[in-house]
Amino acid sequence: MSLRKTVLLLAAAVTAIAAMPAQAQFAVYGTFSVNQLSNIRSTPQPNPNNDGSLRDSVNPLGGSIGIYYDFLKLSHVDFGVDGRGIITRTKQGAYTDYDGGGARLYSALGGIRAVFRTPITQLRPYIQGSAGLARSDYGLLYNGAGVTNTPSTALGNEVVLHNNFQYMGYAGVDITLLPYMDFRLVEFGYGGINPFGTYSHNYPIKSVSTGIVFHLPF
Repeated sequence: MSLRKTVLLLAAAVTAIAAMPAQAQFAVYGTFSVNQLSNIRSTPQPNPNNDGSLRDSVNPLGGSIGIYYDFLKLSHVDFGVDGRGIITRTKQGAYTDYDGGGARLYSALGGIRAVFRTPITQLRPYIQGSAGLARSDYGLLYNGAGVTNTPSTALGNEVVLHNNFQYMGYAGVDITLLPYMDFRLVEFGYGGINPFGTYSHNYPIKSVSTGIVFHLPF
């Protein structure tokens, strides 16, 4: 497909969505999140610093910022799209004998959501499927030889972030506090990341989040 046709199709899609303002609802949200990244002990990544046993999981925590757009309303379900960025880290890495360089998990995800209308109008339960790009060091350290643009650690090795494909399923509940604001009571997530390239491996992820949702007036 040519670039011109692609641009025309995108323009047509944007025009169609813009023609439904009465049905659409934008919102932005911010949450505090706790993740658990696991299956580290069997990682195929080169690990020259494993002079002791590895923990099988790390628990980076931080937050996310996202936006969703509910564009289709059916009888009892609203459908929409969601995009979010997540930054989580911890000072405790995967090593049992020392913390190393800590652990990091950074994500950019997009997905489809469904919100269920209930007899209690203030309650808005939802489910969502998302996928995207993640960068993580898996709580591990690597030899510094040949590695650039990565910070040195006190152990003389490097923290190296790897690119991964990430997929997540979410389920949560928002509670209306004001016409323009919801409280995200809880959101549970489950999925995983899979590194691109040589060292293919699945690292399951569990997450729990809570935060605030602000509805936008357009």
